[in-house]
Amino acid sequence: MKVIGILGGMGPQATIDLYQKILDSTAARKDQEHIPTLIWSNPGIPDRNLAILHGGPDPSSALREGAIILEAGGADFIVVPCNTAHLFADAIREAVKIPLLNMVEETAARAADRLPPGSPVSILATTATVATGLYQKALEKHGLSFMLPDSGDQEIIMAAIFDERGIKAGFVDDHNRTRVLAVVRRQQELGAVAFIAGCTELPLVIRPDDAECMLDPTLLLAQAAVRLAGAKPRM
Repeated sequence: MKVIGILGGMGPQATIDLYQKILDSTAARKDQEHIPTLIWSNPGIPDRNLAILHGGPDPSSALREGAIILEAGGADFIVVPCNTAHLFADAIREAVKIPLLNMVEETAARAADRLPPGSPVSILATTATVATGLYQKALEKHGLSFMLPDSGDQEIIMAAIFDERGIKAGFVDDHNRTRVLAVVRRQQELGAVAFIAGCTELPLVIRPDDAECMLDPTLLLAQAAVRLAGAKPRM
């Protein structure tokens, strides 16, 4: 099997979540049937939201460094459990010879597999991810339309992720789950038929059965990694 390289730390819990989903997505009956995996978890990578929205430190150098470490360690390809970091995907690709699986592209492609053309998909993500248009462009490329929370609901999403009792602070709890689901319900009322949990912290508090079509990019990336690695996927 090929070796998976996880370029993580953005944040650490999201990195754990991706690796757990890789394990869960592999039809392994014993240790030896699981996929060899290298994890470089660097929580010191500069904040992607600050870089994009407020001119903060550029994370490109740290992302390139992590990719080089993984390639040198024997990884055959790289996965990044951070949606916003995919704005810097070219910097990662330019640093190494091994491929990068694109979480955003994988999610949009799977959405197109599941939904009729033109279906409105609500993007639940950080303000930086929304501002870059990463998911909007990917969905339109695959023949789908998109919806975004209004400014008030976007603030709720950001608070659930980043405030002092947010998910990044370790509060994977009912309070943050309730906040995010309230936004989901309002988007449903406005016509959304599917949702993208487009920040890797969000799948920590919401579940696939919270909406008829709740797309978890972390899970979809894990499943794509299992396929590329050559392991037997769990159906």
